Amino acid sequence: MQTVDVNVPRVNQAVTSLLTAIAYVRSSPELVAVAFAILVLSRVGGPRLAPITQLYVRFVRPRFQPAGPSDVEDARPPAFAQLIGTIVLGLALTGLYGGVPMVGWALTLVVTALAGLAATTRICVGCIMYERFIMEPAT
Repeated sequence: MQTVDVNVPRVNQAVTSLLTAIAYVRSSPELVAVAFAILVLSRVGGPRLAPITQLYVRFVRPRFQPAGPSDVEDARPPAFAQLIGTIVLGLALTGLYGGVPMVGWALTLVVTALAGLAATTRICVGCIMYERFIMEPAT
């Protein structure tokens, strides 16, 4: 089982929520596209190419976390949640650039809200979906 530092998904979720919220407030589909591109790059390239993960690992964690091992969690639920967010932002962009901006902004706000919820409370709806519907039941 692959693991991830528990703070990595939270930082990614916080940045996604902030970026998409700014995009909505500024009515900027381009910022939604930037958030989408970051998620796609993270999904395709993995942690070593994920821009937010690399910023966290190189600059934030060394300043705020003591040396030694960090708390880790199963990487599969947050990865699934990120996949869902990527798909929804892709659909949002389709709406924004395809002539249905109200749908695009509604989907953007869904991502904003759920990423913000996960970042601030650790209630990750995509992770819960993964654990309920995809993860094999423990025997």
